[in-house]
Amino acid sequence: MANVTTAQLFEEPFDADEYIERLAWRTPGGGSKGGAEAFDPKKLLEEFVNHIEELKQLDERIQRKVEKLEQQCHREAKEFAHKVQDLQRSNQVAFQHFQELDEHISYVATKVCHLGDQLEGVNTPRQRAVEAQRLMTYFNEFLDGELRSDVFNNPDKIKEAADIIQKLHLIAQELPFDRFSDVKAKIASKYHDLERQLIQEFTAAQRRGEIGRMREVAAVLLHFKGYAHCVDVYIKQCQEGAYMRNDVFEDIAILCQRVNKQVGEVFCSPETVMAKLIQSIFENKIQVQLNLNF
Repeated sequence: MANVTTAQLFEEPFDADEYIERLAWRTPGGGSKGGAEAFDPKKLLEEFVNHIEELKQLDERIQRKVEKLEQQCHREAKEFAHKVQDLQRSNQVAFQHFQELDEHISYVATKVCHLGDQLEGVNTPRQRAVEAQRLMTYFNEFLDGELRSDVFNNPDKIKEAADIIQKLHLIAQELPFDRFSDVKAKIASKYHDLERQLIQEFTAAQRRGEIGRMREVAAVLLHFKGYAHCVDVYIKQCQEGAYMRNDVFEDIAILCQRVNKQVGEVFCSPETVMAKLIQSIFENKIQVQLNLNF
């Protein structure tokens, strides 16, 4: 009976009148089944009293369960509140540690930057001293009249030799002529010799179509007086065999398109090279063509 009662009580939606009707109908002598003669109010009263008692017991059990669940909820809520407080305290401690670590990192970074500046201040003069000593060693070779260093005798080191001789040439220009005329002449001779070799190397690379080698040699020649001559050689060579059609203006357009792409890969100032090329085309081709036509 208790299980049936509990099941009916928790049916949704619960209807009290329907619940009582069902209870009376199930009670022998309590309903209309069997007619008025079968109706027994005592049995119905007894069933109602017993059922009320069962409902009271059920209510007590449910109340105890509710109280137990409430106590469990209160206990878990307190535990959760303590955990939240512990987490907040841990988070506050972690945040403080983070701030301390950030301040420490900032302090170390400042010290490192300061140390780097000091090292750079020490290293820069040292590097300059080492470079000056190295140049003086090469200068002494010119002074003695015998170039013993491999850099001046190895064709594969022409780039390094060009850098050295260019610096020595600048130094030699500051020396008095009466005391250092001989060494100045030797340095100048080597300067022009290397300059000539570089231009020849550039010319050969251009004929072979080696853009990378052309760019490398042009970068070295940039610091030499012969850089302009290198550009002139390039302009002259790029026009060789370029004028093959009857319409010279069509040849010029094709030539400019081809060279415009190439100079950007070879020279550090392609606009200047293109300007010289256009000037050369105008003076040697367009102006000549106009003079012939008019």
